[in-house]
Amino acid sequence: MLTSFIQKFFVIVILTTSLISPVFALQDYQIENQPHVIEKVIQFEQKGILKQKDNGYLYIEVANDFIAEALPLIDAPGRIVPPRHYTSKKGIGAHISVMYENEQILNEIWEIKELGQEFTFTVIELRTIKLNKDNKVKKLWLLAVVAPELEQLRESYGLPSKLKGHDFHITIGTQVPGKPAGQTNRLILEEVEELEEAA
Repeated sequence: MLTSFIQKFFVIVILTTSLISPVFALQDYQIENQPHVIEKVIQFEQKGILKQKDNGYLYIEVANDFIAEALPLIDAPGRIVPPRHYTSKKGIGAHISVMYENEQILNEIWEIKELGQEFTFTVIELRTIKLNKDNKVKKLWLLAVVAPELEQLRESYGLPSKLKGHDFHITIGTQVPGKPAGQTNRLILEEVEELEEAA
């Protein structure tokens, strides 16, 4: 019994540590003043379907246009590479994170009854966030959204209304040094689409 208690204690410590780890935590953001990007993305349907991966990760599946159409419009030095979950054939595409598997384990949430339901949101800003991972700084581009329905969903399972205290968002890509953006971002997306079609 003591061994079981010790094992549970260590699992909770490890999961809690990973939840607050600076590797995954979103740092202070910067609002990017590129109104043409927002003007484009607000034309897309501001709703999506609640889905869950096998590992428990809960997310809203949204139209891939939020990445495909926004990325080429961003004016930034270097280039912006679309996220792996968008480029991978087994990826989940454009999405909004709703609940991490660690939260579900810690709070003993074993079943989500709202799976398959539609949730609405409103894109409010284009933002960048600098992340420090493995002593490398990455700059993420994302679309911040307001989603009261998602806040209520989290609260209904006894969780804080926002994921790690931050606004919900759709990740567009990671900025890396290289050729200027704009046309380059369009070419990157075209290459990704060609690879997906060939696969």
